[in-house]
Amino acid sequence: MSITFNQLVNRIKTTSEDTSTEFVGDIPAFIERAEARLTREIDSYGVVQYATSNMVIGDPFITKPLNTLIIKNLNIIKSDGTRINLLQKTDEYLNDYWPQRTSVGVPRYYANFGFNNLLIAPTPVSAYDCEMSYIVQPTAATSVHQENFFTEYCSNALFYASMKEACMFMKNYSAAQIWEQEYQRAFTDLLNEARRTRQDDMRNNASPAGGDNTLVKGSN
Repeated sequence: MSITFNQLVNRIKTTSEDTSTEFVGDIPAFIERAEARLTREIDSYGVVQYATSNMVIGDPFITKPLNTLIIKNLNIIKSDGTRINLLQKTDEYLNDYWPQRTSVGVPRYYANFGFNNLLIAPTPVSAYDCEMSYIVQPTAATSVHQENFFTEYCSNALFYASMKEACMFMKNYSAAQIWEQEYQRAFTDLLNEARRTRQDDMRNNASPAGGDNTLVKGSN
């Protein structure tokens, strides 16, 4: 069930039974903190974006796309169209593996280098095309931007997390615990949904079809 920003605001006011100017003025902040929490806790394709770029010969660094929170995958494309999936390591590992950054080769690894850059090793020998998947904070739901991924696909969890923030604001800590429990139930459902979308070997329960694997393995 989807919900708009204005509907969510009204639902928070009605449920909290508080229409004071101070409380209503802080509702957007409750929702913003709830969205930030969902971004960091769920593992859904809804918060994943994709970008393409070009490496620079002799440059061991790549700038992350704007607003990147987590890099999920990075691969390069060679001139013959072959894709090479780079493995993520720590920057300490890359410094030990490729201590001379002026030396070039075919990249194999990447590491976070600060918050805005990636370190590549070996340093690119060619201006490879690269593809990146990464997690971002979706555009916040506001009175102007009424809907986003969370209002459309995570409305229950978003409401419960917002109510938890509202109760903390009102210093109603016992009610905050109840809303936290409701959030955890909705959050578990979202995690299970995300897990099912990633099931691809047809060997485990909870496949994308939503049920047990009923295939019978053939014999030679």
